[in-house]
Amino acid sequence: MKFLSIIFIAFLGINTAIAQDATVAVDSTLLSGVTFKSVNEFYIFGDATVIGNNLLSEDSKKPFNNKQEDNDNIKMKYVDIDDNPETFCSSQAKLVLPEDFKKIVYAGLYWTATYAYEKGVRKPVNNDFIYSGNGERSPIINQVKFKLPNQEYQNVVGEVIYDGSKDEIHSINSPYVCYADVTKLLQDTKEQTGNYTIANVKASEGYLSGGSAAGWMLYVIYQTPTDNPKYISTYNGFAHVNDKPIDIKFKNFKSIDYGNVKTSLVVSALEGDNNIDLDECAIIKANSKQFQSLGNAVRDQQNFFNSTITNNASVNTERFPNSENTLGFDIAQLQIPNYNNQIISNDISETTMRLKTKSDRFYLYFTAFQTEIAQTLFDDVVQETKPISKNAKIEPEVVRSNPSTISNADPKETSRTAYLYNKKGLNSNAFRYLKGKKSTPVVGIEGGYYVITNTFLEQERANNWKDSLIKKGFDADVFVNSKNNWNYVYVLRSDSAEEAFKLMEELKTNYRYRDTWIFKANLD
Repeated sequence: MKFLSIIFIAFLGINTAIAQDATVAVDSTLLSGVTFKSVNEFYIFGDATVIGNNLLSEDSKKPFNNKQEDNDNIKMKYVDIDDNPETFCSSQAKLVLPEDFKKIVYAGLYWTATYAYEKGVRKPVNNDFIYSGNGERSPIINQVKFKLPNQEYQNVVGEVIYDGSKDEIHSINSPYVCYADVTKLLQDTKEQTGNYTIANVKASEGYLSGGSAAGWMLYVIYQTPTDNPKYISTYNGFAHVNDKPIDIKFKNFKSIDYGNVKTSLVVSALEGDNNIDLDECAIIKANSKQFQSLGNAVRDQQNFFNSTITNNASVNTERFPNSENTLGFDIAQLQIPNYNNQIISNDISETTMRLKTKSDRFYLYFTAFQTEIAQTLFDDVVQETKPISKNAKIEPEVVRSNPSTISNADPKETSRTAYLYNKKGLNSNAFRYLKGKKSTPVVGIEGGYYVITNTFLEQERANNWKDSLIKKGFDADVFVNSKNNWNYVYVLRSDSAEEAFKLMEELKTNYRYRDTWIFKANLD
């Protein structure tokens, strides 16, 4: 079995992507395994990164670089780099944080392996192999040793996400996944950039049916200056991707209103083989609803889960050992190639990732989604007393790459200033401009001044917003602008510019309705 950990954070699309039909797929709720669930959601000016390494190989210290071989044919032994008598396996990876990062807000540690017994052997019989094992499987799989930069090992106890030894479908190789929130450990250490070592992850040495594999992954979210706020979410579970595609939806965000949307993914899985292809990771295109297969220079679109640890289009070599073939363990960091916003368009609030295979099975256990979000959504989340979801975690500090984009902003100031709207009144240039402005001809609506609180491309979202306004006591309604086919949600239509302008100004003093404006239609 191969442990594939793929992290989609910065994807460099070099190969031409393949469009897949939006065929029916199953949800991440499976007959066996564990349904994927949200671990946390961050609304933040920040970023995320991932590190990790494998823990089984042909040699305890030397890198394994034969890309034509897979873990089925390797007599596995523990990787053990530290020569510490208290550890039976260990490997290392370097975490690099930007110089201008402010603080770590989350760190999640995962470890996984195939573990049916301590050591396995195989015997050839009639052009096939018979597998057997020695050594009783330990019931304690959720305890490891964790070493931060220039520190001693600490014991970490995690939760068992899935244990295949208790599932007859997977008992033959017994894959498992464990997780621990190590945020406080990273926050409290003086040296956060540097080498991290994980030890004592239990796995099957020797031979195992389907191949043995083991590895660890550390996913870190941190606050740092960015152009736009971001939504970053993490999920875990255990899904066997075999003959049916697996879909996972990401929601609770709203992409930026204008410009190119920067989006990335993180995925981890077990059982991805380097020399077996026809496995894919794809994301749905916003407009066509077809699925776009992802790939780059180090991950083929038709062999995405290929036993490598990569950041964008490069192999991550900041590891010990730094094997090019991690023998069933993968980590991929990649940005979605969102040319012309074909995949993640402006002003959308959900998307779907699809995993499929035609020959190489794999086990998905972790995924993360990261995208730039609209400033209005970020502000609403910060101001809202009720969280957008039960897993929402809000970092209200504004840390922009270009602080001048905020009026009167001090580059050293990280706290948000209170929202304030100063009414202009009927003697203002703004009102005179409204009176003198030509109206827009729109088919199917009455002439007048419309006080607009929001606009949406999707009718469903417009109706949801309208309904929320009605619950708050507004006489809200929706019309479609025939010029652009967008849905305009308004709270007043009036023949009087004065009446409309006064209501607009009153609404704009409320933070939630700060973007209210007047649409002048069919009056010329």
